[in-house]
Amino acid sequence: MLRRCHRDELLPLALALRIKPDGMKVDVLSKAISSRLRRHAANDLANIALRRGEGPSYDTVLKLAADRLGVAIPDDEPGLAEHVIAMEHTRSTWHLLPDRERTERWQEARGDLPAPAQGDQALEKLKAKHTRGFSYHVMQLINEPSVPLPGCMFLAWLARPRFDIVLPAILEVGRLRQAVRHRVTIGVVGSPSSGKDAAIATLFGIQTGNVSPVAGSTKEVEIARLPGPTYRAVGPGMGDIIKDVHDEARAILDHIDVYLYVINAQGGVQAREKRDYVELLRTGRPVLAVINKIDTIREPDRERYLEDARAKLRAQPEDFLAAAFDPLPQLSESPLNIPLVRKWIADRLSTLGKDPTELPWLRYATKVERPPTRVQPSTEGSPT
Repeated sequence: MLRRCHRDELLPLALALRIKPDGMKVDVLSKAISSRLRRHAANDLANIALRRGEGPSYDTVLKLAADRLGVAIPDDEPGLAEHVIAMEHTRSTWHLLPDRERTERWQEARGDLPAPAQGDQALEKLKAKHTRGFSYHVMQLINEPSVPLPGCMFLAWLARPRFDIVLPAILEVGRLRQAVRHRVTIGVVGSPSSGKDAAIATLFGIQTGNVSPVAGSTKEVEIARLPGPTYRAVGPGMGDIIKDVHDEARAILDHIDVYLYVINAQGGVQAREKRDYVELLRTGRPVLAVINKIDTIREPDRERYLEDARAKLRAQPEDFLAAAFDPLPQLSESPLNIPLVRKWIADRLSTLGKDPTELPWLRYATKVERPPTRVQPSTEGSPT
């Protein structure tokens, strides 16, 4: 799970475990964190038989921690075990937090103000509001472990031999697990006039005029918040920023999960499109090439046109589609192939281990069967 995080997300955990991350890439840092956490557990929980080598397995660490907290956890389900531990931690320590910090954490978990004073109340209200994604929101009640625990909470846990290191680390691993599962960032990329704004508006119901640009890149990067815990769409001015970006823009790009590469059917696949498409594939993320404005190509010529475009890109059939995000009214009354694009996004996110259930169109996406390349009008109407 740690290897699926981005390096910057692992730094608070590395700091809590007293690891110097300088020069470590994600794989090395992940291994160091795992090893240090398990070795700390062997020592901190006084499990003498497991002190040698790498320490106990993470499942054993969770079991030992749960025993210390007096709660039962399921076997071989680390995500659920972390959830149970986080809930018990919230019940027993929430009331110890200063009012201001409790309010800040409550807002981070998207709870309705005022923040409850007791942990049981907080969990009940959070579950009532966030039935889906409850584990994610519970973990938002937990701070990043830059210091083990604040104030009297730290002193209370310190009385339990060195558990001040293991418990915050377990809670942070649980927070990262939920963040990885629920965080979705979709990059919408393409040459000028390819229809990126229309793609974002039609797919997500968001007008890009309302999103905030991130300064410092050769072209503006725009971020739109989607429904769901941490769903974002990135675009549309991303044509050249893959190679030359400001640190802030790069941090955003590093968190992109899937790309939609939008190509204007009128211009076709030229040298620029082929170059940018290859650059996207090199990121290692799934990339869907979308030939937009397909409504402007005569219907008898579409199959041949699409085969030629796919051959030029060397795109896999399953990662290539035609669409019309904002068709000409005289050519089509509604957008074309929007369900197929949405289904591709949901399928790829599921393959990546994400939870796509809060995508606004999922109830449609799971019902769509994919035809070869024939263009179908959307049956969904305009997005709300």
